This record gives sequence, C-alpha cells and structure tokens, in this order.
Amino acid sequence: MAEALFGIGLLVFVSLAFSALFKKTLVPDVLLLILLGVAIGPAALHWVVPADLGKVGGVLSTVALVVILFEGGTTLNIDLLKKMLKTTGSLAGLTFLMTVLVFTCFGHWLLGLNWMGSIVLGLIVGNISPAVALPIANSLGMREPVKTVLILETGLTDVLSIVLVFGMLNSPAGDLHPGKLVGTILASLAMAGVIGIAGGLLWAAVLNALRQFPNTSFAVFAWIFILYGVADILGFSGAIAALAFGASLTNYQRLPLHNVSLFRERNMGELSKTDMEFIHEVIFLLKTFFFVYLGLSIQFRNPIYLLLVLGAVIVVYVCRALIVRKVLHGVSPGWEESYEMSVMAPKGLAAAVLASAPAERGMEGGDAIQSAAYFIVLVTITVTALLIPLMKREAVARTARGFFGFSEPENLEPAANEY
Repeated sequence: MAEALFGIGLLVFVSLAFSALFKKTLVPDVLLLILLGVAIGPAALHWVVPADLGKVGGVLSTVALVVILFEGGTTLNIDLLKKMLKTTGSLAGLTFLMTVLVFTCFGHWLLGLNWMGSIVLGLIVGNISPAVALPIANSLGMREPVKTVLILETGLTDVLSIVLVFGMLNSPAGDLHPGKLVGTILASLAMAGVIGIAGGLLWAAVLNALRQFPNTSFAVFAWIFILYGVADILGFSGAIAALAFGASLTNYQRLPLHNVSLFRERNMGELSKTDMEFIHEVIFLLKTFFFVYLGLSIQFRNPIYLLLVLGAVIVVYVCRALIVRKVLHGVSPGWEESYEMSVMAPKGLAAAVLASAPAERGMEGGDAIQSAAYFIVLVTITVTALLIPLMKREAVARTARGFFGFSEPENLEPAANEY
C-alpha cells in the first residue's frame, strides 16, 4: 500500500513537470504520460500491469472522456455553433470517412483481417480524441471559430465511432442495415442533446441554492455522471449528453426561458471562475492517470505493426491536411489554425475503449484489432506531438502559409491599405 501511495504522489508531480515541459517545447504531456506507462508496464520494466487496477482502468477511461467533453462544452459559443455547423459536419464527415477507408484497407491488405474485422478496426480509430486534441488546442491558444469546429468535430466523431462499432458488432454477419444505423446515430445525437440541455437548465436553476451548502464542489461531476448514465441506459450517447450539458450551462441566456414557468422567476446560476479552476484541476488528474493506464495497456508483441501503422497514419494526416485546406478555406483566421487543425487527428479514449470490444465478443481477429488499435493511438499522438512544434520553424511556416492560402506577413499590411 505504501508503494502504491508513493507512486501516485510521484506520478502527479511528474505530470506537473510534463505540463511545464509542454508549454516550453509543445511536446504534448499526454504523449509523455503514455510513454511513461509503456516504460513501467508489461512492455518494459513490468512494474505495473493493467490487471493490477482491475475495473478501475475501464471506469477511469469513461470518466475522463465524459469530464473532458463537459469542459469542452462549456467553451462552446452557440452563435458560432449555428454558423459553423455546416463546416463542422463537412470536416468531421470527410475526415471520418477517409480515416475509416484508410484503416479498413490497412487492416485487410496489411494485417490480413477479413473485411468485417477491417471495417470494425477502421470505425474504432475513425474518431479524433477530445482528451488529446482539446488540451493541446487550449495550450496553443487556438482562435475562434476554428476552436469551436474542433470541439464539435471531436464529439461528433466519437459518437460515430461508438454507435457504428457497436452497430457492427451487434449485427449478424451479412445483415447490416445502413438505414437503421443512420437512424440510430441521429436519434442518439438528438436525444442525448435534449437530455444534456435539460440537465444543464435544471442544474443552473438550483445552482445558487446548492451553493448555500458546504462540500458541493464535486456535485457538478455527480450530476454529469447521472446525465451520462441516463442517456446511456436509454440507448443514447452519454458523451454527447455531457457535451450538451456543458454547453447549456454557458449559453442558456440565449434560450427563451421566460416562456417557461419553472425558470421565469428563478435566479439562474452560472459557473464561476473558481468552479472552472476546480474542474480543470480534476481534468488534470484524470488525464494523468488515464494516459499512463493507456501506456500500460500497449504491448509490443508485434513490432512490425509500428512500421505498418506509421505508413497508414502518414496517409491519414496528408489527406486530413487536404480536407482542412478545402473545408476551412475562408473560415480559418490564420495559417496557424489551419496547420493545427490539419495535424489534429490523434486517437485516444474512445479508440482505446472500443479496441477491446471485438475480442471480448469473440470476433475473429479481435486480438489483432486490439493490438493494432493501441498502436494507432500511440503513433497518431506521437505524430501530432512531432508536427506541432514544427510550426515554429520558418520554413514550415512559409510552406503552410502557401499551402493554406495565406499571404506572407510582409504582404499583409500593403494588402490592407488597398481597401
């Protein structure tokens, strides 16, 4: 027990050091945490194995995903959301389809999986991880409206992966119904959004009264988990419910609540600066322990996967850059945001959680799917980590300006004087 407590305390201080290092080098702390997990796990020193954590690891994954999506929702601006919905749908849809296609071909032709297993692998890693992308975007100071697009894209692609993977796994071979899957996705999005917004309004209505009681700082997390559980039990997306809950807390003023008797005379509460600081501290702890756990779960039984995965990932990132150039042309406020968006394709929580589902359900090639998915998570985060600092190099900046259609800095002032 003493060793475990010592390790937990040491891990927190190591994570703080990684966060400080990220601010100086732009190397994501999540990558360093994963590598730390690899080092102390079965792949290297064998000090800790995932089994040591029992069911805590799986619960930690879900809790981290839900809380990070909630925090992302609190930063959403509804006015921007209305304007950027079409752009977000195009970017998320094209990136998701492209990623699924690349990794489906990768799974079938390079890993030898059957088509069913290959498609499931593609769907598992088709998403973009909010747990990785959003903290990086915040640290980089990504500007609007691109930041809102990224928040929505990560939430949407997570839902697509979760719903489609379980839709495939729950369908008998050869008995897939695309229409039903599309209907399931739309219903999951819509109803989860309703649950999250309703939960947010109720929370705002009682927040001021709740603050009169002591020890209520964790109450918001308890309410998030309740909303997630309600949505999931009803067959909808708990992740989107958490996202909608966060968005409703910071945007309910834009809703016509004066027409509803429950809210007409009530003094609605808001999240304070202290509340958000506390939420960020909790997210820091969750992120620390989850990504170390993810590193523990990666096993290098098939090292050849690294080279194969790297090739497929490079294809995905090149295609992502082309999609960003097309979709965000005239939308992005600068080449920096376009560049950052083009390298924001890391996999994380959802992919890691979904990776074990095929093997658990006895699917042919399930172990290979899980191993490949874990490698893809590691490689994509590593590639993003390597590409982010490159934007500080003048040669890369000049190339990015030209690729994304932005003028050189010295040409911006004369152009402005022409109008």
